Amino acid sequence: MKTKFTVWIFLAFIFTFSLFSGCSEENSVNTPPPGQNDLIVGTLVSTPNVITVSNNDTVIFRFTVNPGVTFTDSVSRLVKTDAGNNETLIGLLEDNGNLDNGDEIAKDNVYSGKFIINESSAGDINYKAKGTISSTSTGYSPAVTVTVYSQLSPQEVSTLMATQENAKNQLITFLGGNPNNIDNASAQLAAWLQSQPGVQSVERGGNTGILINYTSGISGGLVFSIADANGKISTLGGTDIADTSRRNTRQIPVNQQTKGVNDYYKDDFTNGFDNPPLDPNTIGNRNVLIYEPFHAAFPDYNVGQKVKNRLGQSYCKDFTVTTYLDQAANISVLSGITNYGFVVITTHGLLGKKLFTGEPVDTNAQIYKTKYKAMIKSGKLDIWKDIVISNTGGVSVSGDVYVATNKFFSGLTGTFPNSVILNNSCESTMNPDIANAILGKGAKTYFGYSKVVHIKFVETISDSIAKRLGVESKTSGNSYFNASDPFDPFAAFEKKVGNDMVSFSSTLINKDYELGTIEGWTKSGDGRVISRLGSVNPTQGSFMGIISTGLGYTTSSGLISQCFTVQNNQSTIKLRWNFLSEEFLEYINSQYQDYFRIKIIKQDGSEVTLLNKTIDNIAADFGATQQNPGQLIHVSPEIVFDRGDVYMTGWQESSFDITPYRGQIVTIIFSAGDVGDSIFDTAILLDDVIVQ
Repeated sequence: MKTKFTVWIFLAFIFTFSLFSGCSEENSVNTPPPGQNDLIVGTLVSTPNVITVSNNDTVIFRFTVNPGVTFTDSVSRLVKTDAGNNETLIGLLEDNGNLDNGDEIAKDNVYSGKFIINESSAGDINYKAKGTISSTSTGYSPAVTVTVYSQLSPQEVSTLMATQENAKNQLITFLGGNPNNIDNASAQLAAWLQSQPGVQSVERGGNTGILINYTSGISGGLVFSIADANGKISTLGGTDIADTSRRNTRQIPVNQQTKGVNDYYKDDFTNGFDNPPLDPNTIGNRNVLIYEPFHAAFPDYNVGQKVKNRLGQSYCKDFTVTTYLDQAANISVLSGITNYGFVVITTHGLLGKKLFTGEPVDTNAQIYKTKYKAMIKSGKLDIWKDIVISNTGGVSVSGDVYVATNKFFSGLTGTFPNSVILNNSCESTMNPDIANAILGKGAKTYFGYSKVVHIKFVETISDSIAKRLGVESKTSGNSYFNASDPFDPFAAFEKKVGNDMVSFSSTLINKDYELGTIEGWTKSGDGRVISRLGSVNPTQGSFMGIISTGLGYTTSSGLISQCFTVQNNQSTIKLRWNFLSEEFLEYINSQYQDYFRIKIIKQDGSEVTLLNKTIDNIAADFGATQQNPGQLIHVSPEIVFDRGDVYMTGWQESSFDITPYRGQIVTIIFSAGDVGDSIFDTAILLDDVIVQ
């Protein structure tokens, strides 16, 4: 992403914000209420979808309009609807590329708006987007619901925090200096908690932890592990009295195990559609998420690195592994989990109902005030105390962290692309809550454990699943195998399935982007699918791909790739592309050489460059100079990025000989690159990729 803070953008934002963003005074619309026969022309999503009473909450709405639909006045309108479908105007949604209003790319048929919403009472609020198609026709989105919860008061939070701190001290008392007394101490602690003011109910998870539901409607709890004489633990949430000889260290306290500070909540928007029309047996991409909030607690083991190394052995070279450790494994990352085809989570868990993040609780943080309070009140997040009991019965480490619930996962924006999820937390299949929530959002296979599980066993299982699924190209069902943790309490490795026949594809899919999403392609940086860009339309069908040096909120250059087998009767791969850049004309013959590259990575890992087009290459091809565009097409102001005028090549066609790769597994890579600066943008449109 380039620098956006030009004066005209700032003024435009001030003007737009003053007109539409406050929205504290809503305008009634005196038109006949829309009914069940609304003409649906797109999909509306809101982020977030939970807010609190009498609070100025910022909500971004995005209306993705279907290909071929245009609005006569080039804007859409957000309306609030009541039980009778009567409309109240909230404000405009615009497709103008103004980041301050939530819109990433101008004229791509996605209309966005950022609004301050303040509701005086709790309940569900329904919103629709609409646009004028003609003098007699209005197009709508289906309604989306934003739920308003009562305020989370300081007293409610202080009751939770004080109760759980006191519970930690009570646990020490009940242990009586003997960590082997954990079973009795845990039972005593549960009874003590039930008698505390503000506690509604308590659920004991064996020797793993205690869930606490408060009369305020919020939840929390304690999870505990026992260290040996060397201060080491080995379980992912839970205790292991029978065998203390094989535990790993928690050498760093919880509040120091972290890297970085999450002082904001990234609005990682994904499409709001149901599962894209992928082959139901195909995992949608090779983007892999490694999520390890307590990595520092197990320094002798590295589950994520094992998985990454194993996937690196695949003939397919488009596995993109993204790893988040310790505090970096926060709520923001977990909110974007639907972007990944394969997810490996290694964290503390309890009863299949709770999944621990690495994000410490800070009630003074701005993100807590603006986002997390509503999520806690809605039951999407809990606050838990993570406790490590020393071998002398005291507490060596404790810390308060956020914990995700099934409601968090069922409320995610977007859907999983037929994903496979490996939840390496204790008791992750004991209760179906989280598994069902994840499967209900489009994941196809969910792996977990029946009881408390040890990190050594988890590392072995993760390596085996990565090998079978990613290297040997087995289905998720065939990747599963019966196995039990060899250490007490002998947790069984289990699976919960929506479809256990999913696997990574060995053929090129979504070649023409007509799924309407980027699925099928593994992406890094700015890669997406759009239906138009200004006046530029796909060469065929309704959609086209786009990679860039960083448009909108995305800050890194785009790359998309896909692995496939070249059949013995295939000899050519061809595609259409359109190179657009702000580097033209003034940066021709300069150091600023943004580029478009196409590469093949062979199954032995060697690379072959098929196409490499820079600013100067394009200028030479089209007879352009700093003074003369030659055959380049000037498209501004119809198409704008953020700084300079945009010129484009128009649609070009390239074809490449792939007969040398017959019978081999290869990876095709399309990439955009930034050279010399981070100011002026370049984007490449892609369409109609054909292997024949």
